[in-house]
Amino acid sequence: MLTKAWQVFPTGTRLVVIDNSRSQEARASIEAICALRGVAYFGLPSNFETNPSRSHGVSQTWIFHNIVKHLKPDLFGFIDHDCFPVGPIDIAQRVGGKIAYGLPLHAKTSYLYKAAEDELGWYYWAGLCFYNFAAVEHAKLDFRNRLDIGMDTGGGNWPVLYSKHPVGEFEMARKNRLAVNVEGTIADYELYDEVLFHVGGASYRSGAKTADYRRLLSDHIWNTYLGGTEDRLISI
Repeated sequence: MLTKAWQVFPTGTRLVVIDNSRSQEARASIEAICALRGVAYFGLPSNFETNPSRSHGVSQTWIFHNIVKHLKPDLFGFIDHDCFPVGPIDIAQRVGGKIAYGLPLHAKTSYLYKAAEDELGWYYWAGLCFYNFAAVEHAKLDFRNRLDIGMDTGGGNWPVLYSKHPVGEFEMARKNRLAVNVEGTIADYELYDEVLFHVGGASYRSGAKTADYRRLLSDHIWNTYLGGTEDRLISI
């Protein structure tokens, strides 16, 4: 869905799939999808983390320091594989002249990190964050979680980036709920800035997690937003 959506809806950015799957079978399948869609694919080296959140953060940090800093793009960022546009969105325009654009999350504890002023920490969700490269090129970005200060993946950027600038220098995505009715089963999904549909994190009703529901949900998304199921590469 993500690779197809990037073809259907203009975003002003190039999609590159960076794969940290542990399963070689999954990697082969994902790489094949990318090849058929004409999307660049890069398989990450294995990292030492077994916790999914920490592994995610280690992967993103590695990407910034080992790929992005060498390419020096005007703009770069991360979007989760289960978050995709269902309409046009100009990501560079969303960043604009600010440092970055993303979905803000706040620390889950009352811990106060000592910045210029005491401030409850915040960070961008690791699944939606885009940065003006020139503004962060020399920052020691760290996308790992910081559970000690109540922050999940991406929280490591609070002490090295977000805490060092006024919050007004960052563009914040807005989160709404979208109720999806799939043959009588209704579930709420997150929709960011009215155009980025997030399949994960849904508040399901009873039965919404079954294989049958997932198949029907897939059909619904393809038929509603992506022009039908004919171009779906793998049937679930």
